[in-house]
Amino acid sequence: MPVTLTVAALLYVVAALIARTVPLANLPALVLAAGFAYVPLFALCAVILTALCRKKLLSMIGIVLLATCVAVQVPWHDLGRTSGTAPPSIELRVLSSNIQKGEVDPTAFINLAVDSADIITMSELTAEAAARFREGGLRRTFPYSILVPRPGAGGMGLWSRYPLTALAPSNYGNNFIAARVRVPGVRDDPVVASVHLMSPLAGGANTFAQWNHRITAAKAEFADYAETAGPAAVIIAGDFNATPDMRQFRDLLDVGYRDAVNQTGAGFSPTYSPHPAIPPLITIDHVLTRNSTAQSIHTVDIPGTDHRALLATVAVPLVP
Repeated sequence: MPVTLTVAALLYVVAALIARTVPLANLPALVLAAGFAYVPLFALCAVILTALCRKKLLSMIGIVLLATCVAVQVPWHDLGRTSGTAPPSIELRVLSSNIQKGEVDPTAFINLAVDSADIITMSELTAEAAARFREGGLRRTFPYSILVPRPGAGGMGLWSRYPLTALAPSNYGNNFIAARVRVPGVRDDPVVASVHLMSPLAGGANTFAQWNHRITAAKAEFADYAETAGPAAVIIAGDFNATPDMRQFRDLLDVGYRDAVNQTGAGFSPTYSPHPAIPPLITIDHVLTRNSTAQSIHTVDIPGTDHRALLATVAVPLVP
């Protein structure tokens, strides 16, 4: 029995590594990749089991698999990394939140935003939630906004302390809004986008295929943002419904983007839980930067939503 358990654990680790490495083709592979942050623990258990079984070959395989699992997670953690000389820049504080179909506590959200943010990106904005934010005085601190409220999970919002110039709506069928931000002292206006990709588990026979199509389209859209911005900074924040261990998510970074968690070495930063009684387990909310540098990022609990918000500080060069 111990040998059987050992082999099963090793096979699970191998399957998870494959799921993480190649583009996801189906829901089982997606589930394996989504849970990859915990796979090193399974690999460690497998190594312990191989030692107990005194199977030298299995032990060697287990050690190699454990080392591989750890190696792919290390870049997400701060291991004493040092940064080079940065150009003169201004810090933009970005608050990104999925507000669970408008159910977030408006007072708690407004207090957090006023104290901690310059830019707000929001998904699942309903008309009722937008009205509550307006009544709560959010516009006093964030007078510039682009709002597309919708029933359910389809609404989007972008608020700013600084003037916004909206970019053309998405041509790719995704639920994104984007704008250039007139930041005092910055020569070229940064592009900021609020994004929400559909869930691959939302229900329906073709949900995974639709998610795969949308995230592939997002890569093209992010390339368009980069082209529009030119040398200027780009900041993309929102609910990606994808973890860093999914190949399709990492492919989004191909045109010069960095994930703020990776850039800062913030480590494992889960943002979503399927149930209020369970702490967040997976990281599906992200802040991406281009021609700019994330200085810090952390998660924040806000009452009324099943997602932790992200608060990121991004250094935007004054002269790109």
